Amino acid sequence: MNIRLGMIGAGGIAVSRHLPNLTKIEGVELTAVANRRYEKALAVSRQFGFRKIYRAWTEVADDPEVDAVFICTPPYMHAEMTAYCLERGKHVFSQARMAMNLPEALDMLRLDRATGLTTMLCPAPHYMQVENYVLRLLKDGGIGDVRHIVLSHPTAMFADPHKPLHWRQRADLQGINVLDVGIMGEVLQKWFGPVKTVSASGSLWTKERPADADGKTAVYLPDSVTVIGQFEAGMTLTALFTGAVKGGVSSMTIHGSEGTITCFPEQAYVLLGTNGEQTRIDVPADERKEWTVERDFVAAIREGRKGTPSFQDGARYMAFTQAIADSIRTGQRTGVSAP
Repeated sequence: MNIRLGMIGAGGIAVSRHLPNLTKIEGVELTAVANRRYEKALAVSRQFGFRKIYRAWTEVADDPEVDAVFICTPPYMHAEMTAYCLERGKHVFSQARMAMNLPEALDMLRLDRATGLTTMLCPAPHYMQVENYVLRLLKDGGIGDVRHIVLSHPTAMFADPHKPLHWRQRADLQGINVLDVGIMGEVLQKWFGPVKTVSASGSLWTKERPADADGKTAVYLPDSVTVIGQFEAGMTLTALFTGAVKGGVSSMTIHGSEGTITCFPEQAYVLLGTNGEQTRIDVPADERKEWTVERDFVAAIREGRKGTPSFQDGARYMAFTQAIADSIRTGQRTGVSAP
């Protein structure tokens, strides 16, 4: 079964990840591309061999020769583009984060449930390589009963106050999506089940920046977010997400009654702590989960099913993100309204 693909948005992840991998899949044809800057679409077309270049994204979805669409824009367009593509009978792969907020995500989920078309969200790459091993260790009771999950995700992304406003700091493009909050909401709830409640605070260290390409200067999304939460299964969550520091190392530590596991983004090993000692364990090659999202989406289309992460998974992590945003806004402990 040949699949003719259209791409809306031809930025960083499209060029660095999706397109190189799509060109390696037999029976996949890169048919049409559109980008906000036409020159970028033209360059990407030349690099990867798209047959058609459009100035308007709607033209990609309207093209009768396109079977499926990759949406690679910031979140502000995901809901509108998804609805438009599904209405025209196109399978949809959407970049993460799923939507601007929970209501938009729920709208997307309703549309998804009403169609047999394949839909899929881009998965979180964080901790992907150790996921299978850690989940097996937890299932086998390797550290006893899980009691506490501690996240620390520090980066220097926004540490320099003289850097121009980044698009990830713009609420008009990102909505409620901040730093790694949504990514880790996806990972946490996949590994440990739903989060029940959160208490969160946000800090904005640099309130105004030099103008970005669109002339925007004010910063509205926080530079850092601190979260205390509880899972439905009973374990607690303590998390720091920040883009305003230097020299930090991101990690997730899982504390159990009989031991502790610490893992790191993009690394294929864990630290296992028991009886006051810590041992490095390299995850066996056959248990490492690799980035195969393009093949996963194409396989789901060919098999006539939904992809993973599903829109249901996305709505769940958007509920987590929404609860954190609401808690920051109100200063109150907030329930997570999981769909």
